[in-house]
Amino acid sequence: MPPPPSAHRPATVLLTALAPAAWGTTYVVTSELLPPGHPLFAGLMRALPAGLLGLALTRVLPRGDWWWKAVVLGLLNIGGMPLLFVAAQRLPGGVAATLGATQPLLVAALAIAVLRDRPTAWRWAWGVLGVAGVGLVVLGPHARLDAVGVLAGLGHTATMAGGVVLTRRWGRPAGVGPLTLAGWQLTVGGLLLLPPALMFEGLPERIDAGAVGGYLWLGSMGGLIAYTLWFRGLATLPVGASAPLVLLSPLVATVIGAARGESLNLPQSCGFVLALAALLAAQLNPPRPGKPWPGKPNPPQARRRTNPMSADMTIAVLGATGTVGSRVVAEAVARGHRVLALSRKPSGGHPDVTPVPVDARDPDAVREALADSGADAVVVTVRTHPVDEDFLLGTTRTVLDAAARLGLRVLVIGGAGALYSPGTPGLLVADDPAHVPPQWQPVAAVGVAQLRTCRAHAHTDWVYLSPPALLEPGVRTARYRRGTDTLLTTADGRSWISTEDLAVAALDELENPGDDRHITVVHAGEE
Repeated sequence: MPPPPSAHRPATVLLTALAPAAWGTTYVVTSELLPPGHPLFAGLMRALPAGLLGLALTRVLPRGDWWWKAVVLGLLNIGGMPLLFVAAQRLPGGVAATLGATQPLLVAALAIAVLRDRPTAWRWAWGVLGVAGVGLVVLGPHARLDAVGVLAGLGHTATMAGGVVLTRRWGRPAGVGPLTLAGWQLTVGGLLLLPPALMFEGLPERIDAGAVGGYLWLGSMGGLIAYTLWFRGLATLPVGASAPLVLLSPLVATVIGAARGESLNLPQSCGFVLALAALLAAQLNPPRPGKPWPGKPNPPQARRRTNPMSADMTIAVLGATGTVGSRVVAEAVARGHRVLALSRKPSGGHPDVTPVPVDARDPDAVREALADSGADAVVVTVRTHPVDEDFLLGTTRTVLDAAARLGLRVLVIGGAGALYSPGTPGLLVADDPAHVPPQWQPVAAVGVAQLRTCRAHAHTDWVYLSPPALLEPGVRTARYRRGTDTLLTTADGRSWISTEDLAVAALDELENPGDDRHITVVHAGEE
């Protein structure tokens, strides 16, 4: 079994952090190596060659609505690049880079509107402290503030913040890796910069060996490599953890400045330490409701939630009127639990079922319903046909966000595509034509993306239940076999279970949770 996602997170954070660290070198490269007065040309040389190389390596072009999404992301993530070079040429390196410290706060504000994500007090507080820290560095005795340079630096920060949020919102198309996504955006950004660069600046009169080296560095480590690592991290890390990594850019610029003889006084040194602390604190999970601080006893509600064997749990079921959701509701009621049936048109009919009208496409409504529910656990059973990846992943994130604040256990009933194919190590069912015909591949792929969304989230109390290859209404037998991350089959080689028995497995998991994050089941047949 692969290691849990928490084991991979430090490595993911370190790899993602290489991107803003590389961007922190932009300022010294620009001021020392590149011809002055050509910010558009510098942005063009950083983006277009790297983007074309990415396209040549991957040989994958956007399809469908990803044509216009790639243009928007390219404009935000890459098209604002000349503003960075304007700031670099008009401001000292450390000053220009530290303007990016406001990005986590901008990301948090945009996330409210775009991702329907309400940042925690922990996230806001460390975001403000990060800005305060770099402010101490910026406002040192040697800082020289130029109005145009400051506006350019903040403009670049704002476009990057928008790019972070939309990249998180849209994710990646099925089968598209971070290198492909970086190639698309760098190419789009380079093509957008080409006309104004030639029209308003033209070619520099002289490009010496130093300038060639500078352009190569910006296009490789600061371009294709950095953006590939950045988009990889955005798809894996929570947005509240990835956005503060940009603080590395001013910190690296400051270190470079100190190495070149720029001195830091005591307030600037304290600011540097404060900014670094804010960056590190953003990678930690804040204390959640229901989890006491050291030395503080558990409140009664927290004690009740940490007892999974409770015979009178309150279970919220999102998608309660669907094929799977309705079976989960029935099974929970039969075991004596209280159920909150969350659906657009919920139905009651039982004293232990409380219908709660909720449109799963409205994140605010979902959060409000869970916040007022008093639930101990939430079961996510929503599916879409035809496939709507943005909706499914957004809903899953919304539930995990709310659960993290409320201390809820989350059970996501997902898809079989996220399982490994039996007999073929490393091959996902979603990519195995023996189990998934071409017409069902998009459905299987979105299940993989949903599991990755769970693994990327800061909330840790969740389990993803993948059904077998065939799931259909049938008879409740309560006979099933449980597995982890590999597709199971019956004695006759089939991989199936009834929705009734899947509901049995779901309630068994809620009442007696195991240690595995990803589980699956299959019909066990006669004993």
